[in-house]
Amino acid sequence: MKHENIKRMVLSAIMTATAITLHFVEGLFPLPVAIPGIKLGLPNIVSLVALYLFGPVDAYAILILRVLMTSFLYSGFSSLIFSLAGGLLSVTAMFLIWKLREKGFSIISASVAGGVFHNIGQILAAVVVMRTYAVFSYLPVLVVSGIATGVVTGIVSGSILPRLGKIYGMNK
Repeated sequence: MKHENIKRMVLSAIMTATAITLHFVEGLFPLPVAIPGIKLGLPNIVSLVALYLFGPVDAYAILILRVLMTSFLYSGFSSLIFSLAGGLLSVTAMFLIWKLREKGFSIISASVAGGVFHNIGQILAAVVVMRTYAVFSYLPVLVVSGIATGVVTGIVSGSILPRLGKIYGMNK
């Protein structure tokens, strides 16, 4: 196996472990808002950084591994459904913005898209699980929170990315 492949695999494993840890830590300190279910989305920082360092395949792999592990370790099957629906839609939205980065779209733009579409994915999962469209009434609040948290996680991701890229020589 080539040295470059081993380095990439090790960094992907470290990033997956980091995302799992961030998920756990985020659960310990809920945001002080009166709206239930809103989180900062710290594990999404890892997905976003992985996308910009390695591309979409690794970003999806890290997301899926993180969701599977955190669901089995901490939260259960219902969390798996909601996290996977939100996460897959989120990474897909971030990927589409990532493809447009040469046209001026920033990592913050990708993060905001990811935050908004993560919430949309979870609402769609709730519609299927709960068999009601009433949950769509919660969507405007979640879109606003997705924008706000997306900006924060985008800023953090944007500051981490050049440092990791320099350390590992993997800027894309």
